[in-house]
Amino acid sequence: MLAIAKGEKKQLPNDPRVWFTSFEALARVFSRQNMMLIEILRQKDLESVTELANAVGRQKTNVLRSLKVLEEFEIIEFEEGEGGRRAPRLKYDDFDFRALLNSRDRRTH
Repeated sequence: MLAIAKGEKKQLPNDPRVWFTSFEALARVFSRQNMMLIEILRQKDLESVTELANAVGRQKTNVLRSLKVLEEFEIIEFEEGEGGRRAPRLKYDDFDFRALLNSRDRRTH
């Protein structure tokens, strides 16, 4: 993974597209609220962030903040629509999580 990030190795099709530096970072991106947004986007073709906020019963600014995090990790993208609306669209809705632990982090019992 680090070799890919450093540009020392070419990324293969099956290599991870996103890395997290900690389980806390992973949990922040895939929080319960963000997973709810992903599920709604999976089920509905919404035309704006406002529609999504209404669908989940949250303030638009809070939903937009969550969407920015999901966009940063390339989970969603925004599609430009009529009247300057930005419609959130899922880029990926299938996730495969793998954990690589350092040998010093392993504990045997």
